[in-house]
Amino acid sequence: MTTVRKMIDISSRLLFVLFVLVSTFVFAMFQGGMVSWTIFYIILPFIIYSLLLFFYPMSKMTVERTIRTPHVQNGEKLIVSLSIKRKNRFPLLYTVVSEQWAEPEIVVLAGEKLKRLFVFGFRQEVEWEYEIEKIPRGEHILQGVKVEISDFFGWLRKTKFIEVENMILVYPKMTGIHYVPFNTQYDQGTMASPLNIVKDTTMATGVRNYQSGDRVTWIHWKSFARTQTLMTKEFEDRRSQELFIIMDGRESKMFEELVELTASILKEASNHQADLALMTTGPKPSLFPFIQSEEQLHMALVHLAKIKPANEASLADFGTTFQHGGSIVLITGNPDGPFIQSVLLSVDNVESIICMVVVKRDDPALQRIEEDIRLAKSKGITVHLLEQKQFSDAFKEAVRL
Repeated sequence: MTTVRKMIDISSRLLFVLFVLVSTFVFAMFQGGMVSWTIFYIILPFIIYSLLLFFYPMSKMTVERTIRTPHVQNGEKLIVSLSIKRKNRFPLLYTVVSEQWAEPEIVVLAGEKLKRLFVFGFRQEVEWEYEIEKIPRGEHILQGVKVEISDFFGWLRKTKFIEVENMILVYPKMTGIHYVPFNTQYDQGTMASPLNIVKDTTMATGVRNYQSGDRVTWIHWKSFARTQTLMTKEFEDRRSQELFIIMDGRESKMFEELVELTASILKEASNHQADLALMTTGPKPSLFPFIQSEEQLHMALVHLAKIKPANEASLADFGTTFQHGGSIVLITGNPDGPFIQSVLLSVDNVESIICMVVVKRDDPALQRIEEDIRLAKSKGITVHLLEQKQFSDAFKEAVRL
């Protein structure tokens, strides 16, 4: 139906242009005189342009889109540039280009920034760059570009949608956290760490032949200078920090802050070479059991970028009993009894459970949360109340408790 309506619209506009042409010509013929013929000859170029515009092939137009900020976090600025090209130099006057996003909330957020008026003239290419301030976290789809051309008076208008699809992934905002290990253990837990993760690089105990994958900083340059053979330093095994992070995926006023804290802890703990695992609760809990490489960390962050709050989370069944052997970090905005009890029933052989509760100090519901906190503490869980501005010291405060 949309195609039919477009055909009817363009046909009616063409008929109107022809009506203006015939009317002015008939008026000049019957009225006679210099004035009437002057009016006809003044209008004639505009009518001819409109008729030529009707036959102008918009199918020859192409659009190239470039995302200037490919890695953007929640609340940051997104910059997109567009290049609209055509193959001929037919003079185009009023050309309106508008971006088409799949999410209505992005259209409302950007407003008039997604539309631009150009006077093409004889040019074959025009460029346009726009910015969206404070783009929200999530997966956003750019569907294409709508191009509308018009004549001098708007008598004739043609529209074409050029499909140019891009997917933009806005990651959670990540705050720099001062990482402090909760506890450490030698070769415990079910997660096997690569050798280059569990080495203490502050003290070398010997050298060995260089192997593919060894870091450049491990090369023993003095022996290389003597023998011209690459040798790698041997290090003592160090203790490894194992963290199992569980994020409460239920709908909450502080949901975005929960995602931000979870992503920040993952990033910082990974930088400190901790053995990590992540679970987000929901109708179907998502589990990332091994986060040791950059690729595995990236997959977890992509999940956090796409995650949406669930009305009800399946808290009674996490799937399997956790036998992680390290520390469990719960991140929630609502440490109620069912949530805490579900975790306690599902964990086994863990050294400690730390619950980070993200709140706002002026929230009227804080009194109820404090009652839940007392209950969690009575079950042996270390509870740490956090505001967003305290995220950077989350680990320090939890270790002190």
